[in-house]
Amino acid sequence: MTSFNYDEVMRGHSDVLGNQHSAEGNPFLLREQHVAHDTQEPAPELPPRDILEELQNQLKEADYRLSEEQKAKRELEQELGDMRARWKETVKEFNRFQAESQTFVQLDDQELIQKVSQLRFNIRNFILAHFESSHPTSIKDSRACLNYILKFRPNNMGSFEEFEYWMQIPPRRTLVLRAFLWAFLQRDIFGEFRWAGKDVAGAFYYMRRALGSFLGDASVGTPDEIQVRRKFHTWKANTTTLVAEWMKLDQQEGRKEREEFAINKAKEICGYLAAFSASRDKELVSGMSSIIAEALDLDLLLSKQVASVQWWYGTGEEAQQFDPGSMDLEGEVGDRVRLYLAPAVLKQGKSNGENFDTTNLLLKMQVVCQPIDALVQLEGDRGPDARKSLRSQISKGFRHVRGSQF
Repeated sequence: MTSFNYDEVMRGHSDVLGNQHSAEGNPFLLREQHVAHDTQEPAPELPPRDILEELQNQLKEADYRLSEEQKAKRELEQELGDMRARWKETVKEFNRFQAESQTFVQLDDQELIQKVSQLRFNIRNFILAHFESSHPTSIKDSRACLNYILKFRPNNMGSFEEFEYWMQIPPRRTLVLRAFLWAFLQRDIFGEFRWAGKDVAGAFYYMRRALGSFLGDASVGTPDEIQVRRKFHTWKANTTTLVAEWMKLDQQEGRKEREEFAINKAKEICGYLAAFSASRDKELVSGMSSIIAEALDLDLLLSKQVASVQWWYGTGEEAQQFDPGSMDLEGEVGDRVRLYLAPAVLKQGKSNGENFDTTNLLLKMQVVCQPIDALVQLEGDRGPDARKSLRSQISKGFRHVRGSQF
């Protein structure tokens, strides 16, 4: 029979109560018990089947868009590669053309001097052959001729009477007409792109006019301004070469068009000058058209040059002092220029386009400086009475032309 021990029972009960009181008095122990209880969460519930299918569809659409974008990227990369290849080929072609064209158009100084000197020689011979004779002229015919010549301002003689008196003396007439013909070529032929025909010449002309505000003397200005002018002349040279090839200007077809222009212009000029020539009209027109055609060919050649070639008449003053550094004198020495028989030739830069800030004088201008009284004295065979009568007639004509012109 089991005995009951009251003391042991009470001790056990007191231990349980002590433990309970110990847990209640220790908050950290209670927290650990709660944490241990909270970690035991239930398993999550699975989403419905329709939501899963929607997510899968969205993923498939994203994969498809990514695939299309990658495909487009590869196509663009391929196109870019083709464009780069074509660009490189174009650059090679341009460099090859530029090298070939520059080799073709380069004209050294001696060649340029020779061609301009030949033109001067041909003009002089033409004038002497057709205008040196003592062919009688009427005052009426001479007025029309002189009025036409004066539009080109080839002289600095100061008065119309003085100018007309020179035209009545055959040896002096040839000087005036040489000056006139060069003034005409400088104003109406050189730098006017007449060799290209009416339409193309107009395009060149208006382009140059539009750029003229900053395409001045390339020997002055900042280095950037000089470079801009050099680039313009390089463009002009390459464009002229392309136009000449396209229009076949160096072939018979192109030369024929220039010859037709030269003949038409020669007929216009000779219509005024014939009053002072004993030659037949056909001979006069033939000789004049040859001069104009030669000038057109020279201008076409100069337009293909990268270097800038200028026709220079000096400072532009009405009566310049004779300068042996830039002028070649024909005849006796005088203090001031009376006639510019031919302009000087200036070349800016080298034939290859380098040193564009440098201007060189290749040919001096040809001038006449004799005073009018000294020239009149040389015509002793005319006699004082004849000279007085001629001056009286010229003075009357001078007043008539001056009143209608000014």
